[in-house]
Order: sequence, then C-alpha cells, then structure tokens
Amino acid sequence: MGLFRADGRYEFFNEAWRERAGIYAEHFLSSRWIECLHEADRHVVHELFAKSFASRNAYDLDIRLVENTGARRWYRLRLQPAPESACETDLWLCILRDIHQRKQREIDMERRLTAQSSMLDATRDCIKLISTDGTLMHMNKAGCAALSVNEASGFGMKWLSLLPEDIHEAGEEALRIAASGQSSRFPGMSAAPGENVRHWDNMLTPLLNRRGETETILCVSRDVTSQWENERRIELLLQELNHRSKNMLSVVQALIRRSVPDPQADFVVALEQRLVSIARSQDMLVNGEWVGMTVCELVRSQTTIVGDVHEKRIIVRGDPGLRLRANAAGMLGLALHELATNALKYGALSNDRGVVTISWTLMDGAGTGCPQFCLRWVESGGPEVSSPRHRGFGTAIIGRNPLSRHGVNVTHAFERSGVRWEVSAPVADILAITVPQASVETTGIRAEQPLADSVLGSSSVLL
Repeated sequence: MGLFRADGRYEFFNEAWRERAGIYAEHFLSSRWIECLHEADRHVVHELFAKSFASRNAYDLDIRLVENTGARRWYRLRLQPAPESACETDLWLCILRDIHQRKQREIDMERRLTAQSSMLDATRDCIKLISTDGTLMHMNKAGCAALSVNEASGFGMKWLSLLPEDIHEAGEEALRIAASGQSSRFPGMSAAPGENVRHWDNMLTPLLNRRGETETILCVSRDVTSQWENERRIELLLQELNHRSKNMLSVVQALIRRSVPDPQADFVVALEQRLVSIARSQDMLVNGEWVGMTVCELVRSQTTIVGDVHEKRIIVRGDPGLRLRANAAGMLGLALHELATNALKYGALSNDRGVVTISWTLMDGAGTGCPQFCLRWVESGGPEVSSPRHRGFGTAIIGRNPLSRHGVNVTHAFERSGVRWEVSAPVADILAITVPQASVETTGIRAEQPLADSVLGSSSVLL
C-alpha cells in the first residue's frame, strides 16, 4: 500500500511494498518509484493517475511489478482518494493485491482459446456451437463467411433463421434429436449474395455435461457442393446410358421380328420376354426402385431373364413377408442377377435338366445374440463345374459387392455338382422391419409358412 500526492510524488510505502521492491528500494524514496513497474505498464499507470486525480474517482488496473528477484508478478492496482478523515492533505491511496496465480490461469486459458479459435478458423468446414433451443452461440470464420454473418456480431440469433426455409423442417428434426442426446445429420444449402448455391452435409453432435444431459450442440457443416454436382452428373449419365441401352434392346427386338418368318412364334415371344426383363432389371438398378421390396419380389425380378426355362427348374423357398431395406435389396439384387445370368450361360440352366434352388431363412447368429438373415443359391443337375481361371466383373459383383456392407459374410463355391452361393448378414441391416424373436429359427430352411401357402398354393414358388 502507498500514499501519493496529486503531483504523483510518493508520501508513504508500507513494509510489504518495500520488501517486494528489493534492489529498487531507492526508487521508492524518489519520484522514480514508477520504474519498479513493468515498462509496458508505466504509461497506462500514468494515465490512470491523471484520470483519477482529475475526476477524484477510484479506478482498478492489472499491472506487473518487477520484484527484487527480477521476476515480474501480477498485481491488482486500486487507486482511490484517501479518506478525508485519515489525512489533512490531498492524498491518493494506492493498494496492490497479489493476483499472479489467477492472472496466469487467465492468460493460459486465453492462449488455449486463441489456439482453439485459430484451429477452427483454419478449417474450411463451418463449425458452430448451438444451444439446445437453436440459438447460435459461436461460429468459426468459414461459417460466418458462408452464412454472411459478421464475426464481431456476438451471435445470439437463431441458427435455422440463417438457412433457407425449405430445409428448416429437416434442421429442426436434427436439432431435436441432438438435444435429446443423439447425433444427427441432414443435408442443407446456403446462398450468399452474389454466389452460387452451396450444398452442405450438417452433422450435429450433442455435448454432454457430467449428468449426461445435453448442454450444447456442436454442428459441423462440410461443403459437399462438388460431390452433389458430381452425383447429379452421374445420375444424368446413368439415365442417358439406360435410355440408350433400352433403345438398343428395342432395335434388337425389331431386328428379331423382321428376321424370322413368324414374329408370333413361341421362341420369339420368349426371347422378347427376356429382353423386357433385362430392360426392367436395368430400370430398377438405375432408378433405385428397391424400396419396400420383399425377398420374394426381389428374387422374381432378378431371375425373370430366364423366362423360357421350364417352370420347375427354379425353385424358391422362404417367408414371403420379409421386406428388405433399400440398400440391402440393391446389393442382393445385383448378385442375384449375375448368378441368374451365369446359370443360364454356363450353369444349371444351360441344359435341360439343371435346377436352381433359392431359399432364405432367419438364424439365431450362433449364440452371438444377433439374428442373421441367410440367402442361398444352390445349383444342381447342370454341367460339371470348376473354378474359373479368370474372375471378371460379374464374379466381383457376386462375391465382393455384398461384402461392402458391415457384418455381411459371403460364400461363393464352384462345386462339381454346381455353383453354391450363400450370403448372411445381421437382420437389422438387411430387413426393413424388426423380426420377433419367436420367428427366429436356429438352423435350416423356414418351414412354418411355405411361400406357396400364401402366394401360389404349393410349398415352393416355381419361376
């Protein structure tokens, strides 16, 4: 503590201040006392004294004092007029309180926050901190640029108000899910003035407190405009390719009709059915028409290319009510189509005696607690089979494409009696509905409800 006159000269320093000063003690006996302060703080202290003397108000300031060890230590400076009852002259009371540890923590925290802010600003992703009610609490530089928000605005506005209205519903649902403690995701758009529309992949992650409650929500938005444009371009090219392929099939169909004496002959009709089946299968692939299909419908659609084969040579067994997830239907559909094509060209359907048995069942997962869906394709009675020397694209579709999904196991064996293909995967990943535990069997083909009983009236479906 010290006492000063209005002209800045000292009147008194207590013992604690003198001990801190050490080798600078002589300065306290002159007007050079201010040299005990860190040189960066001296000018600010001068201004503070002048301001206090002029206004006769009290002021506070954080300063650094150079101690007798040469170390610089933080203090809280309090300058105020001395109580009139304590002295007869015009004096100011100067009090220093040691705040070094607290100040160091503040400085360290500020450095970390600055580093974190710099890291966030270095990324091109838009990163936002959102309250559970959707209020924007903070956003990095990329986010401010994308949504035309001033970085110095202090935020506080509703986050969804910055987005186009047509994605508000999806955003509100994602926000609701994140606020409940689960991660969520939705596609979005932004359109800054004078710029093209940008597409975003928004990922919302709840940040939980110690009680496990959602306190705030971290939203990371990644610019996927290039990906979105590429997907639209690929979609257009696929549609064009599909259109040209169907035109080619139509030309082939017309050439067949013009090249035979009787366009209504049985073999011509059968051939045309195959062409139509190929076109339909291609439509399903290109347009993604797999949604809501049952396993039975999928098998039918992908094996109709063998339309003129005797009806008893493709046998299908399984529960007709099992519906597939769209992605799983697409994965299995491609494999079944290739298997049917190969069977017609080289396998059991290439002669007049071979048979293909397609069956599906549910199994208990061998004690794993995860029910499994199993689909089998077994050929018999065809030409003797051997493993191919060269594995082309079709083999990759049959053997490796299903493996692109997590938890899927595939067996593709070339046995002498015929090709055997089997795929198994967790029920939750394959089927669109949850199967009651009671309907899950431990082994073998499902027999409690033959397909024929609900569809065609026999124990098997014959294609």
